[in-house]
Amino acid sequence: MTLLTVDGLEAGYETGQVLFGIDMEISEGETVSLLGRNGAGKTSTIRSIVGAETPRIIDGSITFRGTDLLACQTHEIADFGLGYVPEERRCFPRLTVAENIHVAATSVDDPLPESEMFEFFPELDQIRDREAKNLSGGQQQMASIARALVANPKLMLLDEPCEGLAPTIVRQVEAGIRRINEERGVTVLMVEQNVAAAMAIADRHYILEEGNLVNEVTTARLREDEDLRQEYLGV
Repeated sequence: MTLLTVDGLEAGYETGQVLFGIDMEISEGETVSLLGRNGAGKTSTIRSIVGAETPRIIDGSITFRGTDLLACQTHEIADFGLGYVPEERRCFPRLTVAENIHVAATSVDDPLPESEMFEFFPELDQIRDREAKNLSGGQQQMASIARALVANPKLMLLDEPCEGLAPTIVRQVEAGIRRINEERGVTVLMVEQNVAAAMAIADRHYILEEGNLVNEVTTARLREDEDLRQEYLGV
């Protein structure tokens, strides 16, 4: 079953157009990544899907479970079952880990059990009473993902979940995302600069370059095709 369809998406900022006819289709239960160099349009694509104020949509359509998202307000999009973890890891700094998760749970009608979040990210259980402002970058990322997950999304969108994290923490985040997909059946669309992390998590990958969708590949092809990785990703 197709969960999300992006058709001919064009978008831009005051400085100019940044997305040019993006087409994507994501089926229920998949884990998909958006790859590309800095400035390729990955974050702009994610922001367009969740209804952020910018970039401004110029043309195209975004459909989620049969609903036209471009006709909806941002808060309505969240109510439809989209969970968003932005690059800046938004947590309430003066609330504890447990309180951050609880606030997210009380914002929806059908949340997941809060205790389950600590099963997906065991490290959070050890620091559940620590204020978010005192967490490391990796701990903040896990808490941000847990906040999105407790709201019981059908589709989780993650923007650079492994950015700036130590390799050992990256492995923990990878494992948590895989478990969310495999055990909870949450479909995942992630932007990732870390190609190795994307291959460890995602089933397939869309590659963007200068606002254009230039390729769609499986993890196996991406791993084997060094020329493709070098041409579009520089790795």
